[in-house]
Amino acid sequence: MRLFSVIFTTIFAISGIADVRSQTAAPSPERTASDAVKCWSYADADVYFRSLAAGTRAAYIATDKGSLIAIDALSGSRLWKAEFGGDAVSNVAAGTANAAIVTRPVGEAGDTGRATLRVLSKETGILLWKAEVEGSGPFYLIEAQNVIVAAATTGEVLAFDAGTGDLKWKLAFAGGLTTTPRSDESLIVVATGDKRVVGVTLMGGESRMSFELNRVAKSLLFENDSVFVGDARGEILRFEAGDGGDAKWRYRAGAQIGSIADIDDTLLAASFDNFLYSVDRSSGHVNWKLRLPSRVLATAALNEDRLLVLAGDQKTAAIVLSKNGRVDSQLALDDGPIAAASAGGRTFVLSPVSLTAYGIGSCPK
Repeated sequence: MRLFSVIFTTIFAISGIADVRSQTAAPSPERTASDAVKCWSYADADVYFRSLAAGTRAAYIATDKGSLIAIDALSGSRLWKAEFGGDAVSNVAAGTANAAIVTRPVGEAGDTGRATLRVLSKETGILLWKAEVEGSGPFYLIEAQNVIVAAATTGEVLAFDAGTGDLKWKLAFAGGLTTTPRSDESLIVVATGDKRVVGVTLMGGESRMSFELNRVAKSLLFENDSVFVGDARGEILRFEAGDGGDAKWRYRAGAQIGSIADIDDTLLAASFDNFLYSVDRSSGHVNWKLRLPSRVLATAALNEDRLLVLAGDQKTAAIVLSKNGRVDSQLALDDGPIAAASAGGRTFVLSPVSLTAYGIGSCPK
């Protein structure tokens, strides 16, 4: 079976400031009660796993055979499995009541545009509705405020009522989309191939903001009316959603910004030269930076004080103190990871062949 590209929310980047102490991930000599412990692991010999979404009750996995699996967050047992066939070509979107996935028939060329959005009950896995979606290549799915947005990398963006499946609006963006869109309670923000960042309303698709960039965005975060952008040259910029003006600050890292995200009120950035940074939102000051043995793949919160950091081609994860970037300990993984997520006091690590849940010190009941 072929492996696949994984769409997920992972990490963030910024680079060295002269007065910021740089650290290097290294093994901790002894285990403590603050270490991560393995709670359970789930595998399915019939499929490869592609992407992950985590909730307080369950984790949801998309597979290479177009199926969606719900795993109980506490026990690791399978709650349900819905099979549709074809290729999964999106992330999993898990809202309050629904889970969604986009699939395309096996063997279809990327430019056919034949893809189907399917929305299921999170409780039962029963199909609630489906809709054909325009666009080729991978899709990004977002659910917020009872709206499901399916955004194709080729630039087509469609918004549906999450309950009924009715099409609310659709738009097309020149140059396609260059990174995962982001949303809050009222807006969805996209980065386009014509060097723009655009915000439109979730309910109607009306334009509310637009920023011109010097280069296309490779990572994006929309948080508390601030838009953070990372590009291929390693520059990070912060814009304010309300004023539409110039960047409030910018910082130049050493390599492409792979991702930008907020984890438990810590703004993190990861660059392609293997660095992970903690960044002050207001000033752009780097609080700390940590060099990993390879490119940062994903981060997730273990608890309010500790981050789980995955690096590519590594079967060991670093447990990092979020306040200072120090490596507190390391965690041996069963398989090479592709994604991570946290919810309900558990941290989930996905590989192509397994999903494993961890807790800090003990497994939450």
